[in-house]
Amino acid sequence: MKKQIVWKGLFQQMMEYCNVETTETDIRIDGTIVGYGEDTPFSVSYDIITDRLWQVSSLEMAVEKSGECSWISLQRDPDGKWTQSGHIREEWAHCIDIDISLTPLTNTLPIKRLQLEPHQRTEIDVLYINIFKDEIKPLKQWYTKLNDELYLFEGVVKDFKAEIKVDDEGLVVDYPELFSRIQS
Repeated sequence: MKKQIVWKGLFQQMMEYCNVETTETDIRIDGTIVGYGEDTPFSVSYDIITDRLWQVSSLEMAVEKSGECSWISLQRDPDGKWTQSGHIREEWAHCIDIDISLTPLTNTLPIKRLQLEPHQRTEIDVLYINIFKDEIKPLKQWYTKLNDELYLFEGVVKDFKAEIKVDDEGLVVDYPELFSRIQS
């Protein structure tokens, strides 16, 4: 399966183009985000590889803000150990998923991985990557499957909640006030 998706940012002025390709051994995702937010023009290019169960094995990401470039390189081995640019990050060992602040794509990762039943709620630990603050930190998040098309997402900041609409493949269609899919 290969799918192309385009999302429009509703809070930040931005657009995202994303490819999701399922192979015999893994899932490969690449995307490009361009826009203007927090008084800054930005572009983000990312490549994510997961196993067939949607568990992240690597993230390579280039970020450009106001003409300055940075690079994020994260790897997760089969035992759950993370490295950042070759340095072991023991404090992240409990995290399976990643959440990149400027894309709804990373909400699909736990939705697909967890395979929740209707009305089932679960807590997860993610590596939250805040593009504007240049920070990566572990956070708790919660997902509740309301029905086949709707998930309640809680987390990132205190008391944040959103009902995220997904398609039959678990890809985000509508993330109220933040993202809307305009093509797939």
